[in-house]
Amino acid sequence: MGACAAVVTVGAHAAAGGVIPLGGRLVASMLVCAIVGALLSAVPLEGRRGRILGVVGALTVAQSLGHLTLMASAPHHHGDTLGVTPMMAAAHLAAAVVLGVAITTVEYLYVVCESVLCWLRLFAMRALRPAARMLALTTNVVVAQSVPRCSGLGMRAPPRRAALAS
Repeated sequence: MGACAAVVTVGAHAAAGGVIPLGGRLVASMLVCAIVGALLSAVPLEGRRGRILGVVGALTVAQSLGHLTLMASAPHHHGDTLGVTPMMAAAHLAAAVVLGVAITTVEYLYVVCESVLCWLRLFAMRALRPAARMLALTTNVVVAQSVPRCSGLGMRAPPRRAALAS
């Protein structure tokens, strides 16, 4: 918003008969607009109407401060006290409204596209999943067997000598 406000400030200023700033005046105007844009990003704006009014208001403030910065660095004479003719005020206000509506519309469309892409990702990820492979597992079956039937697998007694010696 700050960069757009700086561009529109200079454009509306030049379109209404003002001088196109160069060098330090341009940088100062851009910094003022960037600061207003940074302050706007900290304000929570709820609802579509609130966002539009907040962005248009911030753009109006940014352009006003940008215009004052341009006047302070190199004053120009338009016949009014603040150097603002009705034509320049109308150009700045129209630029703020058009740009504010464009910014909020793009933000809204971004949210819509993000939502659609999230839903599409759910279906696309399901189709891309590879088929599960069945692994052949070998297991050793351990079963208790009867001692009389399998003489070698039963419990082992102590040797005879050890049993007799005791």
